[in-house]
Amino acid sequence: MKLSREQEDMLAGNEGYGVQKAMEILTAMGDAVGAEKMERITYAHLMPPDLMFFPYGKQGAWAHDMTAELTKDLKGFKVITTVEPKFCDLCIAKDLQFTDDIIEEMHRIQGNAVNFYERLGIMTTYTAMPFLYYQTKLGDHVSISESIATLWSNTMFGSRCERDDGVTSLAAAITGYIPLSGAHLDEQRYAEVVIRPGEDISFAKFNDADWDAYSLAASRKCKEKRPVFVGLPPKPGITALKHLLSVIAVESGLAVMHIVGITPEAPTLEASLAGHSPLDECIVGQREIDEAYQLANTAKGRDIDFILLGCPHVTMSEMRDLAQTLDGKKLSKDVTMIVSTTRLLLEQAEDMGYADIIRNAGGIMTSDMCIAFAGSNVKGTIATNSIKAVFFYAGFCASAPNEVKFGSMTECARSAVSGKWEGRF
Repeated sequence: MKLSREQEDMLAGNEGYGVQKAMEILTAMGDAVGAEKMERITYAHLMPPDLMFFPYGKQGAWAHDMTAELTKDLKGFKVITTVEPKFCDLCIAKDLQFTDDIIEEMHRIQGNAVNFYERLGIMTTYTAMPFLYYQTKLGDHVSISESIATLWSNTMFGSRCERDDGVTSLAAAITGYIPLSGAHLDEQRYAEVVIRPGEDISFAKFNDADWDAYSLAASRKCKEKRPVFVGLPPKPGITALKHLLSVIAVESGLAVMHIVGITPEAPTLEASLAGHSPLDECIVGQREIDEAYQLANTAKGRDIDFILLGCPHVTMSEMRDLAQTLDGKKLSKDVTMIVSTTRLLLEQAEDMGYADIIRNAGGIMTSDMCIAFAGSNVKGTIATNSIKAVFFYAGFCASAPNEVKFGSMTECARSAVSGKWEGRF
């Protein structure tokens, strides 16, 4: 891989030990994937392991050691940098069944990581949806270590990024460069599979969970091939797009997809295909949506122990639906409900009175944390309006995974009051 003089200086250690190690990682990665050169980035989104993945136990020490060399003698990042949610809001850790000794360990490891990255000058977004805070531009090259943020950047903004891991994005933020490969290249961006809605589909009647189910059904058809969605509403809204992109990002692992009329590179179907014939054309109708609901509902009975909302973070329209359903009601004594959002959206929810309604009903409001990772600690039946969360609660655990009920925000709210699942499935 050809390096510029600036990149050679970093590799030689002329900008410090941490920068040198970061460039070593990136050059090795670039050589492995056959990249011809590095590309300058304008932005990075980080997923530090000691902040989000492993803030306790042996993994916590391992996570810190893994990034210690990269951050040694580091004074700051070379590009605008945002960051993933914290693993857990320690104020509600007991509600998620963490023990006192683990909470103390999280306080030390996670707290040190927060202080460290904030000293380096990150934007304190603490969300998987950093695009709510910072929008990249068409053609920008960026590095993102978060599934929905990667897909959103490519699909909604026309920026260019791969599915980078936490170490890669950290190295990119330190150096300001990324190997020119994968979705950074034109030939890895055009659509391959066309997804059309069935005639029995009415997007106007969709709730938040329906978008998740539509996305799961579509991703099971396109698999690892880049889809182009035809026939979606011209202005779906933040909440619908969040549910659509978050599920396919996890289920398929894609970095790029297209929505005709919305994606900058897909003003038309023909433009999204870039002169190529589609490998397949698929229909997603009500039958496929119902099948997706059935796959996501793993619990057999109707009893509910936890309702965990905010994977990715709850939007204002979801907050409104939740507050309207809970207004004047009380949660069942057998149910713990936790609502996770961003700090900014929580402040807005408090200004609009939504937060008071949810708290008065017995719900717990929090921000800046990952309800998927921390919520995986609880034991019992979980209800959620996120299929992405279902993967964590029921699909990623090797032993005794939790049973999950999946449905809309309104169905989750009604279930919180009755203590029994009130969804259609």
